[in-house]
Amino acid sequence: MKRIRRNPEKFEVIDLFTALGREHGYKLRVEEDASDFIERIGSALKASQDNPNLLHGKRVESLFAHVAGALGNCRLIKQEDSGEAFATEQDIQAPDYKVILKDGSQYFIEVKNCHFPNIKSPYPFRKDYLKKLEKYAELHGTPLLFAVYFSQHNKWFLLRKESLIEQNNRYVIDFINAMAKNEMSLLGDRTIGTEPDLSIELLADRSKEAKINDSGEANFIIGDVKIYSNSREVTDHIEKSIAFYLMRFGTWNENDAEAIFDEDEFLGVRFTYSPDFPPEEQRFSMIGELSSMVSASYGEKTVYERSVIALDTNMEPSVFAVEIPDKYKGNDLPLWQLIMQPNPEFKG
Repeated sequence: MKRIRRNPEKFEVIDLFTALGREHGYKLRVEEDASDFIERIGSALKASQDNPNLLHGKRVESLFAHVAGALGNCRLIKQEDSGEAFATEQDIQAPDYKVILKDGSQYFIEVKNCHFPNIKSPYPFRKDYLKKLEKYAELHGTPLLFAVYFSQHNKWFLLRKESLIEQNNRYVIDFINAMAKNEMSLLGDRTIGTEPDLSIELLADRSKEAKINDSGEANFIIGDVKIYSNSREVTDHIEKSIAFYLMRFGTWNENDAEAIFDEDEFLGVRFTYSPDFPPEEQRFSMIGELSSMVSASYGEKTVYERSVIALDTNMEPSVFAVEIPDKYKGNDLPLWQLIMQPNPEFKG
Protein backbone atom coordinates (compact mmCIF):
# COMPACT_ATOMS: atom_id res chain seq x y z
CA MET A 1 0.00 0.00 0.00
CA LYS A 2 1.38 3.40 -1.01
CA ARG A 3 0.43 6.95 -0.08
CA ILE A 4 -1.47 8.88 -2.75
CA ARG A 5 0.86 11.79 -3.40
CA ARG A 6 -0.38 15.36 -3.09
CA ASN A 7 1.27 18.78 -3.33
CA PRO A 8 0.66 20.38 0.09
CA GLU A 9 2.75 23.47 -0.65
CA LYS A 10 0.63 24.23 -3.70
CA PHE A 11 -2.84 23.36 -2.44
CA GLU A 12 -3.01 23.09 1.35
CA VAL A 13 -1.39 26.44 2.09
CA ILE A 14 -3.93 28.30 -0.03
CA ASP A 15 -6.71 26.16 1.47
CA LEU A 16 -5.58 27.18 4.96
CA PHE A 17 -5.40 30.85 3.90
CA THR A 18 -8.96 30.54 2.58
CA ALA A 19 -10.20 28.88 5.77
CA LEU A 20 -8.66 31.55 8.01
CA GLY A 21 -9.76 34.21 5.55
CA ARG A 22 -13.40 33.32 6.16
CA GLU A 23 -12.90 34.04 9.85
CA HIS A 24 -10.73 37.14 9.51
CA GLY A 25 -11.84 38.66 6.20
CA TYR A 26 -8.58 38.06 4.32
CA LYS A 27 -8.30 39.17 0.70
CA LEU A 28 -5.90 37.72 -1.83
CA ARG A 29 -2.91 39.90 -2.74
CA VAL A 30 -3.40 42.17 0.28
CA GLU A 31 0.03 42.30 1.91
CA GLU A 32 -1.31 43.06 5.39
CA ASP A 33 -3.59 40.01 5.24
CA ALA A 34 -0.74 37.78 4.11
CA SER A 35 1.45 39.03 6.97
CA ASP A 36 -1.35 38.47 9.50
CA PHE A 37 -1.86 34.95 8.13
CA ILE A 38 1.81 34.07 8.53
CA GLU A 39 1.87 35.50 12.07
CA ARG A 40 -1.25 33.57 13.05
CA ILE A 41 -0.01 30.21 11.80
CA GLY A 42 3.35 30.80 13.50
CA SER A 43 1.63 31.46 16.82
CA ALA A 44 -0.73 28.50 16.33
CA LEU A 45 2.18 26.17 15.52
CA LYS A 46 4.06 27.30 18.63
CA ALA A 47 0.95 26.72 20.79
CA SER A 48 0.50 23.25 19.29
CA GLN A 49 4.14 22.36 19.90
CA ASP A 50 3.67 23.29 23.57
CA ASN A 51 0.60 21.04 23.92
CA PRO A 52 1.82 17.45 24.50
CA ASN A 53 -1.72 16.02 24.65
CA LEU A 54 -2.47 17.43 21.21
CA LEU A 55 0.82 16.16 19.78
CA HIS A 56 0.37 12.64 21.13
CA GLY A 57 -3.23 12.54 19.94
CA LYS A 58 -2.37 13.69 16.41
CA ARG A 59 0.58 11.28 16.25
CA VAL A 60 -1.70 8.37 17.16
CA GLU A 61 -4.14 9.43 14.41
CA SER A 62 -1.30 9.25 11.87
CA LEU A 63 -0.03 6.03 13.44
CA PHE A 64 -3.39 4.33 12.91
CA ALA A 65 -3.23 4.86 9.13
CA HIS A 66 0.20 3.22 9.02
CA VAL A 67 -0.94 0.34 11.24
CA ALA A 68 -4.02 -0.30 9.10
CA GLY A 69 -1.95 -0.07 5.93
CA ALA A 70 0.78 -2.34 7.25
CA LEU A 71 -1.60 -5.10 8.39
CA GLY A 72 -2.47 -5.79 4.77
CA ASN A 73 -6.27 -6.12 4.62
CA CYS A 74 -7.12 -2.59 3.45
CA ARG A 75 -7.52 -1.41 -0.16
CA LEU A 76 -7.99 2.25 0.77
CA ILE A 77 -7.42 4.36 3.88
CA LYS A 78 -8.57 7.96 3.58
CA GLN A 79 -8.63 10.79 6.07
CA GLU A 80 -12.28 11.73 6.34
CA ASP A 81 -12.30 14.71 8.71
CA SER A 82 -10.57 17.21 6.40
CA GLY A 83 -11.83 19.65 3.81
CA GLU A 84 -15.04 21.63 3.72
CA ALA A 85 -18.47 19.98 3.95
CA PHE A 86 -22.05 21.26 3.78
CA ALA A 87 -25.06 19.40 5.18
CA THR A 88 -28.73 19.89 5.94
CA GLU A 89 -28.18 17.91 9.12
CA GLN A 90 -26.99 19.77 12.19
CA ASP A 91 -24.60 18.54 14.87
CA ILE A 92 -22.73 16.02 12.76
CA GLN A 93 -19.02 15.27 12.85
CA ALA A 94 -16.83 13.40 10.41
CA PRO A 95 -14.76 10.56 11.90
CA ASP A 96 -11.03 10.41 11.35
CA TYR A 97 -10.82 7.79 8.58
CA LYS A 98 -12.72 5.83 6.01
CA VAL A 99 -11.33 2.40 5.15
CA ILE A 100 -12.25 -0.03 2.39
CA LEU A 101 -11.22 -3.62 3.02
CA LYS A 102 -10.14 -6.18 0.44
CA ASP A 103 -13.58 -7.82 0.53
CA GLY A 104 -15.19 -4.48 -0.39
CA SER A 105 -16.66 -3.73 3.02
CA GLN A 106 -16.35 -0.14 4.20
CA TYR A 107 -16.08 1.46 7.64
CA PHE A 108 -15.66 4.84 9.23
CA ILE A 109 -13.10 4.74 12.04
CA GLU A 110 -12.64 7.27 14.82
CA VAL A 111 -9.20 7.05 16.46
CA LYS A 112 -8.69 7.64 20.18
CA ASN A 113 -5.55 7.66 22.31
CA CYS A 114 -5.94 6.29 25.86
CA HIS A 115 -2.90 7.05 28.02
CA PHE A 116 -4.28 5.63 31.29
CA PRO A 117 -1.70 3.37 33.02
CA ASN A 118 -4.35 1.45 35.01
CA ILE A 119 -6.06 -1.20 32.88
CA LYS A 120 -9.18 -0.86 35.04
CA SER A 121 -9.60 2.87 34.36
CA PRO A 122 -12.62 3.49 32.09
CA TYR A 123 -11.94 5.51 28.94
CA PRO A 124 -14.95 7.81 28.29
CA PHE A 125 -16.93 8.69 25.15
CA ARG A 126 -19.50 11.49 25.59
CA LYS A 127 -22.94 10.59 24.27
CA ASP A 128 -23.38 13.89 22.41
CA TYR A 129 -20.02 13.36 20.72
CA LEU A 130 -20.93 9.82 19.66
CA LYS A 131 -24.28 11.01 18.32
CA LYS A 132 -22.54 13.48 15.97
CA LEU A 133 -20.32 10.73 14.58
CA GLU A 134 -23.25 8.35 14.23
CA LYS A 135 -25.29 10.91 12.26
CA TYR A 136 -22.42 11.31 9.81
CA ALA A 137 -22.07 7.55 9.43
CA GLU A 138 -25.84 7.11 8.95
CA LEU A 139 -25.85 9.69 6.14
CA HIS A 140 -23.34 7.51 4.29
CA GLY A 141 -24.89 4.17 5.26
CA THR A 142 -21.50 3.09 6.59
CA PRO A 143 -20.75 1.35 9.92
CA LEU A 144 -18.80 3.30 12.53
CA LEU A 145 -15.94 1.76 14.52
CA PHE A 146 -13.62 3.11 17.19
CA ALA A 147 -9.87 2.39 17.16
CA VAL A 148 -8.59 2.90 20.70
CA TYR A 149 -4.83 2.85 21.30
CA PHE A 150 -3.83 2.08 24.89
CA SER A 151 -0.47 3.79 24.54
CA GLN A 152 0.92 2.75 27.93
CA HIS A 153 0.57 -0.88 26.84
CA ASN A 154 1.12 -0.43 23.08
CA LYS A 155 -2.18 -2.18 22.27
CA TRP A 156 -4.77 -1.42 19.59
CA PHE A 157 -8.44 -2.33 19.94
CA LEU A 158 -11.13 -1.89 17.27
CA LEU A 159 -14.60 -1.61 18.78
CA ARG A 160 -18.22 -1.08 17.85
CA LYS A 161 -20.49 1.21 19.86
CA GLU A 162 -22.30 -1.94 21.06
CA SER A 163 -19.05 -3.02 22.73
CA LEU A 164 -18.94 0.11 24.89
CA ILE A 165 -20.45 0.21 28.37
CA GLU A 166 -23.29 2.72 28.74
CA GLN A 167 -23.43 5.08 31.70
CA ASN A 168 -25.54 8.19 32.41
CA ASN A 169 -24.18 10.71 29.91
CA ARG A 170 -21.38 8.70 28.39
CA TYR A 171 -20.10 5.35 27.22
CA VAL A 172 -16.85 3.88 28.56
CA ILE A 173 -14.44 1.06 27.80
CA ASP A 174 -11.61 -0.40 29.85
CA PHE A 175 -8.63 -2.47 28.75
CA ILE A 176 -10.06 -5.88 29.71
CA ASN A 177 -13.42 -5.36 27.97
CA ALA A 178 -11.69 -3.85 24.94
CA MET A 179 -9.45 -6.90 24.65
CA ALA A 180 -12.41 -9.28 24.80
CA LYS A 181 -14.42 -7.37 22.16
CA ASN A 182 -11.52 -6.39 19.91
CA GLU A 183 -12.10 -6.55 16.12
CA MET A 184 -8.63 -5.56 14.87
CA SER A 185 -8.67 -8.83 12.90
CA LEU A 186 -10.88 -6.98 10.37
CA LEU A 187 -7.76 -5.03 9.39
CA GLY A 188 -5.57 -8.14 9.30
CA ASP A 189 -4.15 -8.11 12.81
CA ARG A 190 -2.74 -11.36 14.20
CA THR A 191 -1.02 -12.48 17.38
CA ILE A 192 2.31 -14.17 16.62
CA GLY A 193 3.91 -17.00 18.53
CA THR A 194 7.15 -18.88 18.00
CA GLU A 195 9.56 -21.16 19.85
CA PRO A 196 11.84 -19.53 22.41
CA ASP A 197 14.52 -18.43 22.47
CA LEU A 198 15.40 -16.18 19.55
CA SER A 199 18.98 -15.02 19.31
CA ILE A 200 21.25 -13.08 17.00
CA GLU A 201 25.03 -13.38 16.83
CA LEU A 202 27.21 -10.55 15.55
CA LEU A 203 30.39 -12.32 14.52
CA ALA A 204 33.74 -10.63 14.15
CA ASP A 205 35.56 -10.40 10.83
CA ARG A 206 38.36 -12.92 11.46
CA SER A 207 40.73 -10.99 9.19
CA LYS A 208 40.49 -7.89 11.45
CA GLU A 209 41.51 -7.32 15.04
CA ALA A 210 38.80 -8.24 17.57
CA LYS A 211 39.19 -7.91 21.31
CA ILE A 212 37.58 -6.96 24.60
CA ASN A 213 39.32 -4.17 26.49
CA ASP A 214 39.82 -3.87 30.25
CA SER A 215 36.51 -2.02 30.60
CA GLY A 216 34.62 -4.92 29.08
CA GLU A 217 33.95 -3.14 25.77
CA ALA A 218 34.07 -5.25 22.62
CA ASN A 219 35.85 -3.71 19.65
CA PHE A 220 35.44 -5.55 16.37
CA ILE A 221 34.29 -5.31 12.77
CA ILE A 222 31.17 -7.37 12.03
CA GLY A 223 31.94 -10.01 9.45
CA ASP A 224 28.78 -12.14 9.66
CA VAL A 225 25.35 -12.23 11.32
CA LYS A 226 23.66 -15.45 12.40
CA ILE A 227 20.12 -15.83 13.74
CA TYR A 228 18.82 -18.76 15.78
CA SER A 229 15.39 -20.02 16.78
CA ASN A 230 15.40 -22.48 19.68
CA SER A 231 19.11 -23.13 18.96
CA ARG A 232 18.42 -23.86 15.24
CA GLU A 233 20.23 -21.60 12.82
CA VAL A 234 17.78 -19.72 10.60
CA THR A 235 19.23 -19.55 7.09
CA ASP A 236 16.30 -18.69 4.80
CA HIS A 237 16.29 -14.98 3.88
CA ILE A 238 12.57 -14.44 4.60
CA GLU A 239 12.72 -16.36 7.87
CA LYS A 240 15.75 -14.34 8.99
CA SER A 241 13.91 -11.11 8.19
CA ILE A 242 10.87 -12.22 10.20
CA ALA A 243 12.98 -13.36 13.16
CA PHE A 244 14.93 -10.10 13.24
CA TYR A 245 11.68 -8.10 13.16
CA LEU A 246 10.23 -10.16 16.03
CA MET A 247 13.35 -9.60 18.11
CA ARG A 248 13.32 -5.84 17.50
CA PHE A 249 9.62 -5.13 17.98
CA GLY A 250 8.16 -8.10 19.84
CA THR A 251 7.53 -8.30 23.58
CA TRP A 252 10.22 -10.79 24.60
CA ASN A 253 12.98 -9.59 26.91
CA GLU A 254 16.48 -8.89 25.64
CA ASN A 255 18.95 -10.67 27.91
CA ASP A 256 22.39 -9.34 28.69
CA ALA A 257 24.78 -9.52 25.76
CA GLU A 258 27.14 -12.52 25.84
CA ALA A 259 30.65 -12.61 24.46
CA ILE A 260 31.37 -15.62 22.23
CA PHE A 261 34.77 -17.27 22.60
CA ASP A 262 36.60 -20.16 21.01
CA GLU A 263 38.99 -21.00 23.84
CA ASP A 264 40.69 -17.59 24.32
CA GLU A 265 39.78 -16.15 20.91
CA PHE A 266 36.98 -13.57 20.91
CA LEU A 267 34.50 -14.37 18.11
CA GLY A 268 31.63 -11.94 18.60
CA VAL A 269 28.55 -11.08 20.66
CA ARG A 270 25.23 -12.91 21.14
CA PHE A 271 21.89 -11.23 22.00
CA THR A 272 19.11 -13.53 23.20
CA TYR A 273 15.38 -12.78 23.50
CA SER A 274 13.17 -14.76 25.88
CA PRO A 275 9.53 -14.62 27.02
CA ASP A 276 8.68 -13.71 30.61
CA PHE A 277 7.17 -17.14 31.17
CA PRO A 278 8.71 -19.96 29.10
CA PRO A 279 6.15 -22.49 27.82
CA GLU A 280 5.68 -25.68 29.80
CA GLU A 281 2.92 -27.61 27.99
CA GLN A 282 3.36 -26.25 24.47
CA ARG A 283 6.19 -25.48 22.06
CA PHE A 284 5.57 -21.79 21.54
CA SER A 285 5.12 -18.47 23.35
CA MET A 286 3.32 -15.36 22.15
CA ILE A 287 5.67 -12.57 21.10
CA GLY A 288 3.05 -9.92 20.32
CA GLU A 289 0.41 -8.56 17.96
CA LEU A 290 1.43 -7.31 14.53
CA SER A 291 -0.36 -4.00 15.22
CA SER A 292 1.78 -3.47 18.33
CA MET A 293 4.97 -4.29 16.45
CA VAL A 294 4.10 -1.83 13.66
CA SER A 295 3.42 0.80 16.33
CA ALA A 296 6.80 0.17 17.97
CA SER A 297 8.52 0.45 14.60
CA TYR A 298 6.67 3.70 13.80
CA GLY A 299 7.62 5.04 17.22
CA GLU A 300 11.31 4.83 16.33
CA LYS A 301 10.71 7.51 13.69
CA THR A 302 8.29 9.75 15.59
CA VAL A 303 9.14 9.57 19.31
CA TYR A 304 12.45 10.24 21.09
CA GLU A 305 12.85 9.95 24.85
CA ARG A 306 9.04 9.90 25.28
CA SER A 307 8.64 13.19 23.39
CA VAL A 308 6.94 13.48 20.01
CA ILE A 309 9.44 14.62 17.36
CA ALA A 310 7.19 14.05 14.31
CA LEU A 311 3.51 13.37 13.73
CA ASP A 312 4.00 11.52 10.45
CA THR A 313 6.76 10.30 8.15
CA ASN A 314 7.28 10.15 4.39
CA MET A 315 7.60 6.36 4.60
CA GLU A 316 5.05 3.89 3.28
CA PRO A 317 3.24 1.59 5.77
CA SER A 318 5.13 -1.42 4.43
CA VAL A 319 8.36 0.00 5.89
CA PHE A 320 6.99 -0.61 9.40
CA ALA A 321 5.61 -4.09 8.67
CA VAL A 322 7.04 -7.57 8.36
CA GLU A 323 6.25 -9.73 5.35
CA ILE A 324 4.87 -13.10 6.41
CA PRO A 325 3.88 -14.94 3.21
CA ASP A 326 0.41 -16.44 2.87
CA LYS A 327 0.32 -20.03 4.12
CA TYR A 328 3.75 -19.54 5.66
CA LYS A 329 5.56 -22.78 6.46
CA GLY A 330 8.79 -22.14 8.28
CA ASN A 331 11.69 -24.53 8.04
CA ASP A 332 13.73 -23.25 10.99
CA LEU A 333 11.40 -20.53 12.31
CA PRO A 334 7.99 -22.04 13.13
CA LEU A 335 5.23 -19.47 13.60
CA TRP A 336 1.83 -19.72 15.23
CA GLN A 337 -0.53 -17.03 13.89
CA LEU A 338 -3.64 -16.50 16.01
CA ILE A 339 -6.58 -14.47 14.67
CA MET A 340 -8.52 -13.28 17.70
CA GLN A 341 -12.31 -13.03 17.39
CA PRO A 342 -14.47 -10.74 19.54
CA ASN A 343 -16.77 -12.01 22.25
CA PRO A 344 -19.70 -9.52 22.28
CA GLU A 345 -21.23 -11.29 25.31
CA PHE A 346 -18.19 -10.71 27.53
CA LYS A 347 -18.88 -8.79 30.74
CA GLY A 348 -15.70 -8.05 32.66
